[in-house]
Amino acid sequence: MTRPDPDAESLAAAGRLLLDSLARRAAVGEAVGIMQCWQGCDAAQARHDLTGGTDVAGLGAEAARVAALVNARADGTADPDYGGWV
Repeated sequence: MTRPDPDAESLAAAGRLLLDSLARRAAVGEAVGIMQCWQGCDAAQARHDLTGGTDVAGLGAEAARVAALVNARADGTADPDYGGWV
């Protein structure tokens, strides 16, 4: 039994879905790390705090909020590797 080759549009859609998924995972991982540093807790507790003890439905939005908060307060010039990037 043979399968038809996927069309370019389907492949592009699958690629976008994969990239979006990876971006969300990276954002959540960053937020979990931030929460661990702020609260001195483990990853499980940080993830629990990000979800508000409910479910993962709002995890992405909360992760983005935490990252935006940190980025807004960050001083890139305090980085010893700062080379004029903004």
